[in-house]
Amino acid sequence: MSNPFFAKFKKENEMVFKNSKAILPMAYLYLADQAHLRKKSEKYSKDAKTNLRNKKDDQSWGDSMGFLFKVIKFIDQSRVYRFTKIFPHSALNGWGHLFGQLFFGRSKKVQRRMQASIRALYPEKPQKWIKKVSVANGKYMGMLLLDVLFRLPQTCDFQPGEQVSLHRYERYDLLDRELAKGKGVIVPILHIGEQFHSPQLFLHPKRYKMSVTASIKNLPMWENNNRAHFNNLNIYASTSYSKIAPLLKRDLERNYALTVYHDYSSTKQLRAPVIHGKYPYLIHTPQSYISLHKKTGASILPLIAFPDGVFGKSRLRFIDNSSIMNISQKYWDAPKKEFHGRMSTELNSILYPYIRVFAHQWEELMRFAGLRAADKIKFEANITAKDFIDQLQEKMLWIIDQSFEPDRPDDQLLAWIQTTFEELEGSLSHPEAIVRTHKTFVDLSLMNAISELQKLSTIAMQELTKLEERDAVTIFQKFFSQISALQSE
Repeated sequence: MSNPFFAKFKKENEMVFKNSKAILPMAYLYLADQAHLRKKSEKYSKDAKTNLRNKKDDQSWGDSMGFLFKVIKFIDQSRVYRFTKIFPHSALNGWGHLFGQLFFGRSKKVQRRMQASIRALYPEKPQKWIKKVSVANGKYMGMLLLDVLFRLPQTCDFQPGEQVSLHRYERYDLLDRELAKGKGVIVPILHIGEQFHSPQLFLHPKRYKMSVTASIKNLPMWENNNRAHFNNLNIYASTSYSKIAPLLKRDLERNYALTVYHDYSSTKQLRAPVIHGKYPYLIHTPQSYISLHKKTGASILPLIAFPDGVFGKSRLRFIDNSSIMNISQKYWDAPKKEFHGRMSTELNSILYPYIRVFAHQWEELMRFAGLRAADKIKFEANITAKDFIDQLQEKMLWIIDQSFEPDRPDDQLLAWIQTTFEELEGSLSHPEAIVRTHKTFVDLSLMNAISELQKLSTIAMQELTKLEERDAVTIFQKFFSQISALQSE
Protein backbone atom coordinates (compact mmCIF):
# COMPACT_ATOMS: atom_id res chain seq x y z
CA MET A 1 0.00 0.00 0.00
CA SER A 2 1.44 3.40 -0.95
CA ASN A 3 2.07 5.92 1.79
CA PRO A 4 0.22 9.23 1.12
CA PHE A 5 2.82 11.30 3.01
CA PHE A 6 5.66 9.80 0.99
CA ALA A 7 3.74 10.31 -2.27
CA LYS A 8 3.18 14.00 -1.44
CA PHE A 9 6.80 14.47 -0.34
CA LYS A 10 8.11 12.82 -3.50
CA LYS A 11 5.87 14.97 -5.70
CA GLU A 12 7.05 18.15 -3.96
CA ASN A 13 10.70 17.11 -4.53
CA GLU A 14 10.40 15.58 -8.00
CA MET A 15 13.67 17.02 -9.27
CA VAL A 16 15.59 15.95 -6.18
CA PHE A 17 14.20 12.41 -6.28
CA LYS A 18 15.19 11.88 -9.89
CA ASN A 19 17.67 8.98 -10.14
CA SER A 20 17.42 8.33 -6.41
CA LYS A 21 16.18 5.74 -3.98
CA ALA A 22 14.02 6.59 -0.97
CA ILE A 23 12.40 4.50 1.73
CA LEU A 24 9.94 5.40 4.44
CA PRO A 25 9.69 2.87 7.25
CA MET A 26 9.38 4.88 10.51
CA ALA A 27 11.90 7.66 10.46
CA TYR A 28 12.25 9.09 6.97
CA LEU A 29 15.49 7.84 5.37
CA TYR A 30 16.53 9.42 2.09
CA LEU A 31 19.33 7.93 -0.03
CA ALA A 32 20.27 10.45 -2.72
CA ASP A 33 22.49 8.12 -4.71
CA GLN A 34 23.93 4.63 -4.55
CA ALA A 35 27.69 4.37 -4.08
CA HIS A 36 27.96 0.85 -5.53
CA LEU A 37 26.39 1.98 -8.82
CA ARG A 38 28.78 4.93 -9.01
CA LYS A 39 31.77 2.65 -8.40
CA LYS A 40 30.59 0.19 -11.04
CA SER A 41 30.23 2.90 -13.70
CA GLU A 42 33.74 4.18 -12.98
CA LYS A 43 35.32 0.72 -12.74
CA TYR A 44 37.69 0.99 -15.69
CA SER A 45 38.73 4.61 -15.24
CA LYS A 46 42.20 5.24 -13.82
CA ASP A 47 41.10 8.67 -12.56
CA ALA A 48 38.01 7.10 -11.00
CA LYS A 49 40.18 4.62 -9.09
CA THR A 50 42.23 7.52 -7.75
CA ASN A 51 39.07 9.38 -6.75
CA LEU A 52 37.69 6.31 -4.98
CA ARG A 53 40.98 5.87 -3.14
CA ASN A 54 40.87 9.51 -2.05
CA LYS A 55 37.28 9.09 -0.86
CA LYS A 56 38.36 6.08 1.18
CA ASP A 57 41.17 8.11 2.77
CA ASP A 58 38.59 10.73 3.71
CA GLN A 59 36.40 8.25 5.60
CA SER A 60 36.24 7.85 9.34
CA TRP A 61 37.27 4.46 10.77
CA GLY A 62 33.61 3.44 11.08
CA ASP A 63 32.90 4.13 7.40
CA SER A 64 35.38 1.45 6.33
CA MET A 65 34.04 -1.31 8.61
CA GLY A 66 31.26 -2.64 6.41
CA PHE A 67 31.11 -5.97 8.26
CA LEU A 68 30.07 -4.06 11.40
CA PHE A 69 26.66 -3.23 9.96
CA LYS A 70 25.91 -6.89 9.32
CA VAL A 71 26.61 -7.54 12.99
CA ILE A 72 24.42 -4.60 14.02
CA LYS A 73 21.59 -5.94 11.87
CA PHE A 74 21.83 -9.40 13.43
CA ILE A 75 21.98 -8.05 17.00
CA ASP A 76 19.04 -5.73 16.44
CA GLN A 77 16.79 -8.19 14.60
CA SER A 78 17.53 -11.06 17.00
CA ARG A 79 17.13 -8.74 20.05
CA VAL A 80 20.37 -10.11 21.47
CA TYR A 81 21.13 -6.65 22.86
CA ARG A 82 18.35 -7.04 25.44
CA PHE A 83 20.47 -9.49 27.43
CA THR A 84 23.10 -6.79 28.06
CA LYS A 85 20.61 -4.77 30.13
CA ILE A 86 21.46 -6.89 33.14
CA PHE A 87 25.13 -5.89 32.97
CA PRO A 88 26.40 -2.64 34.52
CA HIS A 89 28.05 -0.10 32.25
CA SER A 90 31.43 -0.94 33.74
CA ALA A 91 31.18 -4.56 32.53
CA LEU A 92 30.48 -3.68 28.89
CA ASN A 93 33.08 -0.90 29.02
CA GLY A 94 35.62 -3.36 30.39
CA TRP A 95 35.17 -5.62 27.39
CA GLY A 96 35.40 -2.50 25.22
CA HIS A 97 38.75 -1.64 26.82
CA LEU A 98 40.05 -5.09 26.00
CA PHE A 99 38.78 -5.02 22.42
CA GLY A 100 40.13 -1.51 21.84
CA GLN A 101 43.53 -2.42 23.21
CA LEU A 102 43.73 -5.50 20.97
CA PHE A 103 42.35 -3.89 17.83
CA PHE A 104 43.65 -0.30 18.02
CA GLY A 105 46.39 -0.40 20.66
CA ARG A 106 48.55 -2.98 18.88
CA SER A 107 48.46 -1.30 15.48
CA LYS A 108 51.58 0.82 14.95
CA LYS A 109 49.89 2.63 12.06
CA VAL A 110 46.86 3.55 14.18
CA GLN A 111 49.00 4.62 17.13
CA ARG A 112 51.21 6.73 14.88
CA ARG A 113 48.18 8.55 13.47
CA MET A 114 46.65 9.06 16.89
CA GLN A 115 49.85 10.41 18.38
CA ALA A 116 50.39 12.80 15.48
CA SER A 117 46.93 14.26 16.09
CA ILE A 118 47.40 14.48 19.85
CA ARG A 119 50.72 16.25 19.28
CA ALA A 120 48.92 18.74 17.01
CA LEU A 121 46.34 19.45 19.73
CA TYR A 122 48.92 19.49 22.54
CA PRO A 123 52.29 20.53 21.05
CA GLU A 124 53.66 21.38 24.49
CA LYS A 125 53.10 17.92 26.03
CA PRO A 126 55.87 15.26 26.39
CA GLN A 127 55.83 12.05 24.36
CA LYS A 128 54.98 9.93 27.42
CA TRP A 129 51.76 11.90 27.98
CA ILE A 130 50.87 11.75 24.27
CA LYS A 131 51.30 7.98 24.24
CA LYS A 132 49.10 7.65 27.32
CA VAL A 133 46.28 9.59 25.61
CA SER A 134 46.60 7.51 22.43
CA VAL A 135 46.26 4.29 24.45
CA ALA A 136 43.18 5.74 26.17
CA ASN A 137 41.68 6.67 22.79
CA GLY A 138 42.18 3.11 21.55
CA LYS A 139 40.25 1.79 24.55
CA TYR A 140 37.54 4.39 23.93
CA MET A 141 37.13 3.17 20.34
CA GLY A 142 36.51 -0.32 21.64
CA MET A 143 33.92 0.97 24.14
CA LEU A 144 32.22 2.99 21.41
CA LEU A 145 31.94 -0.06 19.17
CA LEU A 146 30.30 -2.20 21.87
CA ASP A 147 28.06 0.71 22.84
CA VAL A 148 26.83 0.97 19.25
CA LEU A 149 26.25 -2.78 19.13
CA PHE A 150 24.42 -3.25 22.43
CA ARG A 151 23.37 0.04 24.08
CA LEU A 152 22.30 2.11 21.09
CA PRO A 153 19.38 -0.25 20.31
CA GLN A 154 18.30 0.00 23.97
CA THR A 155 18.24 3.79 23.66
CA CYS A 156 16.04 3.50 20.58
CA ASP A 157 13.54 1.29 22.46
CA PHE A 158 12.39 4.14 24.70
CA GLN A 159 8.81 5.07 23.91
CA PRO A 160 7.59 8.55 22.90
CA GLY A 161 7.54 10.99 25.80
CA GLU A 162 9.76 8.86 28.03
CA GLN A 163 12.92 10.27 29.59
CA VAL A 164 15.87 8.35 28.14
CA SER A 165 17.78 7.19 31.21
CA LEU A 166 21.13 7.48 29.43
CA HIS A 167 20.64 11.19 28.69
CA ARG A 168 20.66 14.30 30.85
CA TYR A 169 19.37 17.39 29.07
CA GLU A 170 20.99 20.75 29.85
CA ARG A 171 20.21 24.25 28.52
CA TYR A 172 17.46 23.05 26.19
CA ASP A 173 15.84 26.40 26.90
CA LEU A 174 18.34 27.76 24.36
CA LEU A 175 16.96 25.41 21.73
CA ASP A 176 13.38 26.39 22.55
CA ARG A 177 14.35 30.06 22.30
CA GLU A 178 15.85 29.63 18.84
CA LEU A 179 13.01 27.43 17.56
CA ALA A 180 10.54 30.10 18.67
CA LYS A 181 11.94 32.29 15.87
CA GLY A 182 10.42 29.86 13.35
CA LYS A 183 13.44 29.56 11.03
CA GLY A 184 14.79 26.23 12.20
CA VAL A 185 18.02 25.62 14.11
CA ILE A 186 21.34 24.25 12.87
CA VAL A 187 22.99 22.23 15.65
CA PRO A 188 26.75 21.58 15.21
CA ILE A 189 27.86 18.51 17.19
CA LEU A 190 31.15 16.64 17.68
CA HIS A 191 32.38 13.04 17.57
CA ILE A 192 33.27 13.05 21.28
CA GLY A 193 32.02 10.79 24.06
CA GLU A 194 29.06 8.66 23.04
CA GLN A 195 28.81 10.57 19.77
CA PHE A 196 25.54 8.92 18.74
CA HIS A 197 23.77 10.55 21.68
CA SER A 198 24.30 14.01 20.17
CA PRO A 199 22.00 13.59 17.14
CA GLN A 200 19.15 12.21 19.27
CA LEU A 201 17.10 15.36 19.82
CA PHE A 202 14.16 13.40 18.45
CA LEU A 203 14.22 11.20 21.61
CA HIS A 204 13.66 14.17 23.93
CA PRO A 205 10.25 14.05 25.70
CA LYS A 206 9.25 17.14 23.68
CA ARG A 207 9.79 15.12 20.48
CA TYR A 208 11.64 17.82 18.57
CA LYS A 209 11.37 17.58 14.80
CA MET A 210 14.86 16.79 13.64
CA SER A 211 16.97 16.15 10.53
CA VAL A 212 20.41 14.60 10.35
CA THR A 213 22.90 13.95 7.57
CA ALA A 214 24.56 10.54 7.43
CA SER A 215 27.32 8.83 5.52
CA ILE A 216 25.98 6.34 2.98
CA LYS A 217 28.15 3.69 4.64
CA ASN A 218 26.53 4.49 8.01
CA LEU A 219 22.95 4.45 6.70
CA PRO A 220 22.39 0.73 7.49
CA MET A 221 23.00 1.52 11.17
CA TRP A 222 20.13 4.02 11.13
CA GLU A 223 17.94 1.55 9.25
CA ASN A 224 18.64 -1.27 11.69
CA ASN A 225 17.89 0.90 14.71
CA ASN A 226 14.79 2.53 13.27
CA ARG A 227 11.61 2.38 15.35
CA ALA A 228 7.94 2.95 14.66
CA HIS A 229 7.77 6.10 16.80
CA PHE A 230 10.69 7.87 15.05
CA ASN A 231 8.31 9.76 12.76
CA ASN A 232 9.79 13.09 13.89
CA LEU A 233 13.17 12.26 12.34
CA ASN A 234 14.47 12.72 8.79
CA ILE A 235 17.79 11.15 7.77
CA TYR A 236 19.55 12.17 4.56
CA ALA A 237 22.50 10.33 3.06
CA SER A 238 24.50 11.19 -0.04
CA THR A 239 27.98 11.30 -1.54
CA SER A 240 27.31 14.92 -2.49
CA TYR A 241 25.89 17.72 -0.36
CA SER A 242 24.24 19.30 -3.40
CA LYS A 243 21.95 16.29 -3.75
CA ILE A 244 20.40 16.76 -0.30
CA ALA A 245 20.77 20.54 0.19
CA PRO A 246 17.22 21.34 -1.06
CA LEU A 247 15.72 18.92 1.48
CA LEU A 248 17.81 20.27 4.36
CA LYS A 249 16.77 23.79 3.43
CA ARG A 250 13.12 22.75 3.32
CA ASP A 251 13.31 21.12 6.76
CA LEU A 252 14.81 24.25 8.27
CA GLU A 253 12.04 26.32 6.70
CA ARG A 254 9.63 23.95 8.45
CA ASN A 255 11.37 24.77 11.76
CA TYR A 256 13.30 21.53 12.18
CA ALA A 257 16.52 21.17 14.15
CA LEU A 258 19.32 19.98 11.84
CA THR A 259 22.31 18.27 13.48
CA VAL A 260 25.64 18.38 11.65
CA TYR A 261 29.08 17.15 12.69
CA HIS A 262 31.47 20.10 12.81
CA ASP A 263 34.62 17.97 13.07
CA TYR A 264 34.01 16.09 9.82
CA SER A 265 35.13 17.91 6.67
CA SER A 266 36.68 17.25 3.29
CA THR A 267 39.97 18.55 1.90
CA LYS A 268 38.05 20.70 -0.59
CA GLN A 269 36.61 22.94 2.10
CA LEU A 270 37.88 26.29 3.32
CA ARG A 271 40.72 26.22 5.82
CA ALA A 272 40.51 28.39 8.94
CA PRO A 273 42.49 28.61 12.21
CA VAL A 274 41.77 25.74 14.58
CA ILE A 275 41.74 28.02 17.65
CA HIS A 276 42.41 31.62 16.68
CA GLY A 277 45.03 33.33 18.82
CA LYS A 278 46.22 30.11 20.50
CA TYR A 279 46.71 27.46 17.83
CA PRO A 280 46.67 29.42 14.55
CA TYR A 281 47.40 26.57 12.13
CA LEU A 282 44.79 25.98 9.45
CA ILE A 283 42.31 23.12 9.23
CA HIS A 284 39.63 22.21 6.71
CA THR A 285 36.30 23.36 8.16
CA PRO A 286 32.77 22.33 7.04
CA GLN A 287 31.04 25.02 5.01
CA SER A 288 27.71 23.47 3.98
CA TYR A 289 25.81 24.31 7.15
CA ILE A 290 27.18 27.87 7.12
CA SER A 291 25.70 28.16 3.61
CA LEU A 292 22.36 26.85 4.92
CA HIS A 293 22.49 29.42 7.72
CA LYS A 294 23.00 32.19 5.15
CA LYS A 295 20.22 30.92 2.87
CA THR A 296 17.59 30.34 5.57
CA GLY A 297 18.51 32.61 8.50
CA ALA A 298 18.37 29.57 10.79
CA SER A 299 20.29 30.06 14.03
CA ILE A 300 23.45 28.06 14.73
CA LEU A 301 23.41 26.53 18.23
CA PRO A 302 26.17 24.03 19.21
CA LEU A 303 25.47 20.93 21.31
CA ILE A 304 28.11 18.98 23.26
CA ALA A 305 27.70 15.40 24.53
CA PHE A 306 29.69 15.31 27.76
CA PRO A 307 30.44 11.88 29.26
CA ASP A 308 28.26 11.62 32.36
CA GLY A 309 30.25 9.76 35.01
CA VAL A 310 30.54 6.52 33.02
CA PHE A 311 30.86 5.96 29.30
CA GLY A 312 27.45 5.22 27.81
CA LYS A 313 25.67 8.05 29.65
CA SER A 314 25.76 11.64 28.40
CA ARG A 315 24.98 15.17 29.47
CA LEU A 316 23.63 16.81 26.33
CA ARG A 317 24.32 20.51 26.82
CA PHE A 318 23.60 23.36 24.43
CA ILE A 319 26.30 26.04 24.32
CA ASP A 320 25.62 29.77 24.29
CA ASN A 321 25.67 30.96 20.68
CA SER A 322 25.67 34.72 21.16
CA SER A 323 29.20 35.22 19.78
CA ILE A 324 28.39 33.09 16.72
CA MET A 325 25.26 35.05 15.93
CA ASN A 326 27.04 38.38 16.58
CA ILE A 327 29.70 37.42 14.02
CA SER A 328 26.94 36.42 11.59
CA GLN A 329 25.16 39.73 11.99
CA LYS A 330 28.36 41.79 11.75
CA TYR A 331 29.61 40.15 8.54
CA TRP A 332 26.28 39.22 6.94
CA ASP A 333 26.83 41.57 3.99
CA ALA A 334 30.56 40.88 3.68
CA PRO A 335 31.98 38.97 0.67
CA LYS A 336 31.25 35.24 0.76
CA LYS A 337 34.78 34.18 1.68
CA GLU A 338 35.01 36.62 4.57
CA PHE A 339 31.58 35.66 5.92
CA HIS A 340 32.39 31.95 5.78
CA GLY A 341 35.88 32.52 7.12
CA ARG A 342 34.72 34.60 10.08
CA MET A 343 32.02 32.07 10.93
CA SER A 344 34.43 29.14 10.58
CA THR A 345 37.01 30.83 12.79
CA GLU A 346 34.47 31.53 15.53
CA LEU A 347 32.94 28.03 15.40
CA ASN A 348 36.39 26.41 15.54
CA SER A 349 37.39 28.61 18.48
CA ILE A 350 34.25 27.55 20.38
CA LEU A 351 34.19 23.83 19.55
CA TYR A 352 37.81 22.70 19.28
CA PRO A 353 38.64 23.48 22.94
CA TYR A 354 36.11 20.75 23.82
CA ILE A 355 37.91 18.39 21.45
CA ARG A 356 41.20 19.14 23.21
CA VAL A 357 39.64 18.35 26.61
CA PHE A 358 38.13 15.09 25.34
CA ALA A 359 40.88 14.07 22.91
CA HIS A 360 41.00 10.66 24.61
CA GLN A 361 37.31 10.18 23.68
CA TRP A 362 37.30 11.67 20.17
CA GLU A 363 36.34 9.30 17.37
CA GLU A 364 37.90 11.50 14.66
CA LEU A 365 41.31 11.67 16.37
CA MET A 366 43.06 9.46 13.79
CA ARG A 367 42.00 11.70 10.91
CA PHE A 368 42.90 15.10 12.37
CA ALA A 369 46.62 15.58 11.73
CA GLY A 370 46.73 13.41 8.61
CA LEU A 371 43.67 14.89 6.90
CA ARG A 372 41.91 17.89 8.49
CA ALA A 373 45.13 19.74 9.37
CA ALA A 374 47.27 18.34 6.55
CA ASP A 375 48.73 20.16 3.58
CA LYS A 376 51.61 19.38 1.22
CA ILE A 377 53.04 20.01 -2.22
CA LYS A 378 54.22 17.29 -4.57
CA PHE A 379 57.05 17.67 -7.07
CA GLU A 380 57.38 15.07 -9.81
CA ALA A 381 60.71 13.49 -10.66
CA ASN A 382 62.98 15.41 -13.08
CA ILE A 383 61.03 18.63 -12.69
CA THR A 384 62.62 21.57 -14.51
CA ALA A 385 63.41 24.91 -12.90
CA LYS A 386 60.64 26.61 -14.89
CA ASP A 387 58.01 24.02 -13.92
CA PHE A 388 59.28 24.15 -10.34
CA ILE A 389 58.71 27.92 -10.24
CA ASP A 390 55.27 27.61 -11.88
CA GLN A 391 54.18 24.99 -9.37
CA LEU A 392 55.33 27.12 -6.45
CA GLN A 393 53.29 30.05 -7.75
CA GLU A 394 50.20 27.88 -8.18
CA LYS A 395 50.54 26.51 -4.65
CA MET A 396 51.06 29.94 -3.08
CA LEU A 397 47.97 31.31 -4.80
CA TRP A 398 45.97 28.26 -3.65
CA ILE A 399 47.09 28.77 -0.05
CA ILE A 400 45.71 32.31 0.01
CA ASP A 401 42.59 31.58 -2.03
CA GLN A 402 41.52 28.46 -0.10
CA SER A 403 42.11 29.67 3.46
CA PHE A 404 41.01 32.45 5.77
CA GLU A 405 42.66 34.12 8.73
CA PRO A 406 41.19 37.20 10.43
CA ASP A 407 42.92 40.43 9.41
CA ARG A 408 45.38 38.68 7.08
CA PRO A 409 46.25 41.16 4.28
CA ASP A 410 45.32 38.92 1.36
CA ASP A 411 45.40 41.70 -1.24
CA GLN A 412 48.93 42.62 -0.20
CA LEU A 413 50.09 38.99 -0.21
CA LEU A 414 48.57 38.34 -3.64
CA ALA A 415 50.21 41.50 -5.01
CA TRP A 416 53.63 40.40 -3.67
CA ILE A 417 53.18 36.90 -5.13
CA GLN A 418 52.26 38.35 -8.53
CA THR A 419 55.20 40.78 -8.53
CA THR A 420 57.65 38.11 -7.37
CA PHE A 421 56.77 35.62 -10.09
CA GLU A 422 56.60 38.30 -12.78
CA GLU A 423 60.20 39.19 -11.88
CA LEU A 424 61.16 35.51 -11.93
CA GLU A 425 59.93 34.99 -15.52
CA GLY A 426 63.08 36.29 -17.14
CA SER A 427 65.51 35.68 -14.30
CA LEU A 428 66.35 32.01 -14.90
CA SER A 429 69.56 31.39 -16.81
CA HIS A 430 68.75 27.70 -17.37
CA PRO A 431 64.95 27.21 -17.13
CA GLU A 432 65.19 23.59 -18.37
CA ALA A 433 67.70 22.55 -15.70
CA ILE A 434 66.54 19.64 -13.53
CA VAL A 435 65.76 20.65 -9.95
CA ARG A 436 65.15 17.19 -8.48
CA THR A 437 65.61 13.79 -10.10
CA HIS A 438 63.21 12.03 -7.74
CA LYS A 439 59.59 12.58 -6.75
CA THR A 440 59.28 14.49 -3.47
CA PHE A 441 56.63 15.77 -1.08
CA VAL A 442 57.01 18.87 1.06
CA ASP A 443 54.93 18.81 4.24
CA LEU A 444 53.06 22.07 4.93
CA SER A 445 50.82 20.77 7.72
CA LEU A 446 50.12 22.54 11.02
CA MET A 447 51.02 25.99 9.72
CA ASN A 448 49.29 29.26 9.05
CA ALA A 449 49.40 30.70 5.53
CA ILE A 450 52.45 32.91 5.99
CA SER A 451 54.43 30.03 7.53
CA GLU A 452 53.59 27.92 4.49
CA LEU A 453 54.73 30.70 2.15
CA GLN A 454 57.95 31.05 4.14
CA LYS A 455 58.70 27.32 3.88
CA LEU A 456 58.03 27.29 0.14
CA SER A 457 60.29 30.31 -0.31
CA THR A 458 63.05 28.67 1.72
CA ILE A 459 62.88 25.51 -0.40
CA ALA A 460 62.94 27.63 -3.57
CA MET A 461 66.05 29.47 -2.40
CA GLN A 462 67.79 26.20 -1.49
CA GLU A 463 67.08 24.54 -4.83
CA LEU A 464 67.87 27.61 -6.93
CA THR A 465 71.12 28.13 -5.04
CA LYS A 466 72.19 24.61 -6.09
CA LEU A 467 71.47 25.59 -9.69
CA GLU A 468 73.44 28.83 -9.22
CA GLU A 469 70.42 30.93 -10.19
CA ARG A 470 71.53 33.95 -8.15
CA ASP A 471 69.02 36.44 -9.56
CA ALA A 472 66.09 34.15 -8.78
CA VAL A 473 67.42 33.54 -5.27
CA THR A 474 67.62 37.31 -4.67
CA ILE A 475 64.00 37.73 -5.78
CA PHE A 476 62.83 35.03 -3.35
CA GLN A 477 64.90 36.58 -0.55
CA LYS A 478 63.04 39.84 -1.06
CA PHE A 479 59.67 38.04 -0.98
CA PHE A 480 60.67 36.09 2.13
CA SER A 481 61.59 39.35 3.93
CA GLN A 482 58.25 40.93 2.99
CA ILE A 483 56.08 38.10 4.34
CA SER A 484 58.29 37.59 7.40
CA ALA A 485 57.68 41.22 8.37
CA LEU A 486 53.95 40.42 8.45
CA GLN A 487 54.53 37.36 10.63
CA SER A 488 56.34 39.47 13.25
CA GLU A 489 53.64 42.14 13.44
